[in-house]
Amino acid sequence: MRLLHTSDWHLGKKLNNFDRIEEQRKVMREIVTIADEQNVDMVVVAGDLFDTYNPSSEAQQLLYQTLYELSNNGQRPVIAIAGNHDSPDRVESPEVLAQVSGIFMFGYPNSIPDNAYIQKKFQITKIDQGFMEIKIPGYLAPIRILHTPFTNQERLQAYLGVTEDEEQKALRNQLQNMWQKAADMYCDNAGVNILIAHQFVINNENDTDVKEPDDENAVNVGGTSAIFSYNIPKQIQYTALGHLHQCKKVGDKNIWYSGSPLEYSFAETNQDKFVLVSDIEPNKEPSVNKIPLESGRKLKRMTFNNILDATNWLKENQNCWVELTIVSDNYLSHSDKQMLYDASNKIVAIIPQVKTTSDTLSAGNLISSIRTDKTALFKSYFTKMKGGEPDQSLIDLFNEIISQQ
Repeated sequence: MRLLHTSDWHLGKKLNNFDRIEEQRKVMREIVTIADEQNVDMVVVAGDLFDTYNPSSEAQQLLYQTLYELSNNGQRPVIAIAGNHDSPDRVESPEVLAQVSGIFMFGYPNSIPDNAYIQKKFQITKIDQGFMEIKIPGYLAPIRILHTPFTNQERLQAYLGVTEDEEQKALRNQLQNMWQKAADMYCDNAGVNILIAHQFVINNENDTDVKEPDDENAVNVGGTSAIFSYNIPKQIQYTALGHLHQCKKVGDKNIWYSGSPLEYSFAETNQDKFVLVSDIEPNKEPSVNKIPLESGRKLKRMTFNNILDATNWLKENQNCWVELTIVSDNYLSHSDKQMLYDASNKIVAIIPQVKTTSDTLSAGNLISSIRTDKTALFKSYFTKMKGGEPDQSLIDLFNEIISQQ
């Protein structure tokens, strides 16, 4: 059985104020093309379908169009789960129409698909809370799928009846018990056994170097919600994860993050992006292939010591988003900034960095002077926020105001 694993589409996500929906359309089309060219039997999308609980109509249209195209007109099962950026209700709202097209969308840990659904190409043979088994004609082995959308302790209590005593246990133990129960009941060596989840998973307690993206901290508040690789049942042959934006394997097992299809923040600069295509047979190690995605614009962090070098580079690199640092003796003037923006319309941020000199006040002297000089404090704040010093008329106005205090 050949599986395509992707995640963290974040449809509708912007880069500061820059809209990226056209980039997302292109990369969604690329994923569909890969699914067709690789002749995959099933597709999983491991959460964060949208970037917000209330996505734009464009983002919603792109999601449903892409899922339908991935289903190959209902001939290929597609399973998509909610991530921490998604509204579970919104993910599940098109359930009836989606399943007619072979698309199964799960928002909650206790979600159950419609067992009456039968498609010419495949059928559901077993269902339970957070579990489904699919049979694909021509492929003898059943495919067992444990599906766990983004889950925290509150959702486990609300939807799975976790007791007050159990709530005191770590989330990882609760999920382990839930997964192990389903695996013991349904996942023997005669089928292909897959887990799909949107969680922060690390190898073990000592794996302290792995960090979540800056805008993903809701999953791992205080570090208590990290799931360890050994919490995943041994019967599971392949774990398809969403949440981290870098494509990576967790530990020695076949526990994989596919990563996001685009570089979504400058913390992801120089990350290559992939989908994962895996060949999985019962009771065997999967063969995992990383297929690169090439549609998205790269994000670049660049530093220059003068405006001329920066503008020349910008003119030669028009197809990337740029965070630009300019190191100079003085703060950038309005005309300096205008030259940079004229050179490229994809500058996300300009960071002026003024060189320090031997005449610069020490930190202690600066603090002391600011405490005794409100005008110096105002100048410092204005310069930091505006990238240049206030003119004399503005300083005179400020002094007039504080003199009346």
